[in-house]
Amino acid sequence: MTAVDERPIEVVTQLTGLPLPTLLPGNPEWLRTMSASKVAAALGLSPYDSPFSLWHRMTGAIATDSTEPHLLRGHYLEAGIAAWFADQHPDWTISPASSYRHPEHELYTAAPDRLLHLPGGEIRGLEIKTAANDDEWGAPGTDQIPVGYRAQVIWQMDVLGTRRTHVAVLSAYLELCEYIVDYDPDEAAFIRDQAQAFLDTLPGGPSEQRPSIDKHSATYEALRRLHPEIDGTDVDLDPETARQYCAARHALKAAETAETYAKSLVIDELGSAKRARFLGQTIAQRQAKGDSGTPYLVAGRNLPTFDDDKDNAA
Repeated sequence: MTAVDERPIEVVTQLTGLPLPTLLPGNPEWLRTMSASKVAAALGLSPYDSPFSLWHRMTGAIATDSTEPHLLRGHYLEAGIAAWFADQHPDWTISPASSYRHPEHELYTAAPDRLLHLPGGEIRGLEIKTAANDDEWGAPGTDQIPVGYRAQVIWQMDVLGTRRTHVAVLSAYLELCEYIVDYDPDEAAFIRDQAQAFLDTLPGGPSEQRPSIDKHSATYEALRRLHPEIDGTDVDLDPETARQYCAARHALKAAETAETYAKSLVIDELGSAKRARFLGQTIAQRQAKGDSGTPYLVAGRNLPTFDDDKDNAA
């Protein structure tokens, strides 16, 4: 693990956040607050949640699903990652943390994974993550973490009054990496403004309005759950909705056909080889199910984009 960069910060020995009873995700008290776990979604920065899906969860229209794979992964691995982090800092005391609210804003809450108590009485936060993909994480020891997680830890520090958060991450290669995020008052003020603007759109707020439908997969999943029944009736679609759907389906079919052709070209060049490489990166690889299965092609992650692809997308 890269050594911690001890950048100078304001030393905090007492939290300014006010303790709360533990807020369990999905209960009424949790639903009405802007918690650290919701901030990224409210700002449109979460890969797992959209403003649309968050809005409907906070209004109680759809339930919080605690069985989502990324939540289960974090739940089961959190204690082990915390213990591993503790071994790297034997002089620090790591304690469980409860829920807190901002001293000036009743609905701004946070529940950090752990609190760190350093020699001399300084208190910092510890956030524990797992990474299925390391591409959004920078060099360990820096503050280069995914933007949604950064919003979360800045919010936590603003609520609790801490000024440094350590982020312990189990990487995709099963390595423990440590990152350090320091409090930024300007960034915190921006996040507060955006979060409050989202809260204002909830029922009873000064600008009550459902968020617009966007391209996030969580929005589609939320819409599916909003109407689980099928009553057998017909609806005449808005012409623009019908046009967009049909155009997307035609484009999908064309893309599938183009992909099949491209896969044939790649697998022909591979012959009996396993991996297709380009400019030092794995583009695709051949896999098979069992010893006697017929090999098939699996695409690599984060494939490069070529200039003509960008032109076509524009």
